[in-house]
Amino acid sequence: MTGALLLTSAVQAEAVPLQSDASFCAEVQRFIVGTDLDVKTTLFAPDTYESTFKESKAGARPLDSQQYVGYQHADGTASDYPVTVSCKMKTAERVRTAYADQPGVKVADDDRTCREWTELMVQGMYEKLEGQYAGQLRARDSIVVVEEDSTYIGPLWLRPFPYQAAVADGERLLLGSKSLHVEYRRFMPVPRSFMGTHYCHLIAPEYLQRLLLGQATALPKQD
Repeated sequence: MTGALLLTSAVQAEAVPLQSDASFCAEVQRFIVGTDLDVKTTLFAPDTYESTFKESKAGARPLDSQQYVGYQHADGTASDYPVTVSCKMKTAERVRTAYADQPGVKVADDDRTCREWTELMVQGMYEKLEGQYAGQLRARDSIVVVEEDSTYIGPLWLRPFPYQAAVADGERLLLGSKSLHVEYRRFMPVPRSFMGTHYCHLIAPEYLQRLLLGQATALPKQD
């Protein structure tokens, strides 16, 4: 299910993309800043995290998200399905500033979070699978979407790689996200090019689906 995200205050879970297609980070960007603006997405190949993705920057006008889909688990083992999606985006404040001459442009007052996106994706995935796989799904109360790990320093967001978005914790499955959020107008000890950025490391829908169906097993927390 890859329908466009409806950007009202009550975003519907069934509208969240449930595959890591070419528009995934564009939809996350729209969700984060609450806009219906068009978003271009720059895609990076699986072997370019170190060489090009880590140096890339999102754009504000036009909105341009940067998308990297990872095919490695946190212990370094390769996967034949997407495990994580990393999105580089802009903050609501930065987008409002970029489109200040267009008063009709819709942008939220504040950013939503990477964790909120994960929660919606979990809800949407259960709604997608419950009819056909009701007897095979993990119990919902065994899924815990934990507080996101947040930083404003680029190298701390990039590391560790691969990011571990799912952690086995006894009977529980812990789903995490990692954000980099740098305000646009507030002084912060970062390069100017980082101002007004909002990045997310997220679990890929394909990995989430396999975890919920018992077709994949999460690792314990990796050091």
